Amino acid sequence: MKFIIIKSVDKPYSDDPDSFISWFCKSFGLESEIENSDSIEKDLLKQFINAALAGKGISSSDLTENFKIARTTIIYHLNRLIEAGWIVKRGRMYYLRGKELSDVIEEIEYDINREMMKMLDIAKQFDRLSKSRSENKKFKKVKIE
Repeated sequence: MKFIIIKSVDKPYSDDPDSFISWFCKSFGLESEIENSDSIEKDLLKQFINAALAGKGISSSDLTENFKIARTTIIYHLNRLIEAGWIVKRGRMYYLRGKELSDVIEEIEYDINREMMKMLDIAKQFDRLSKSRSENKKFKKVKIE
């Protein structure tokens, strides 16, 4: 199950690639909004962007060696990136969800739109049911406090 958070964050002030990656992480709730804060997700995302440019994936073992932290910690943060829609796991390897960052954002947008359409369909079904029930006076009114 994906759990996508989108925050409204001011655009980066510089053209430094790190500030863009940091902005994406903050926008998706993966990094603190405190200036110059370290974020493992930001560092992982950099690794995945570089790997995607080379057409490669990364194993959790490779990340454990690169970051010199426990594999369980790496797996926890990889799962956060998977839940946010940024990376996917295929076999033992993890990959950025697209070949470029814009591809990833388009995939996440597609996910959000698909879920919103499901919600809209269910809301319309609910409206039809409540309308027909209220016409038949069988629908109990919900008390809102």
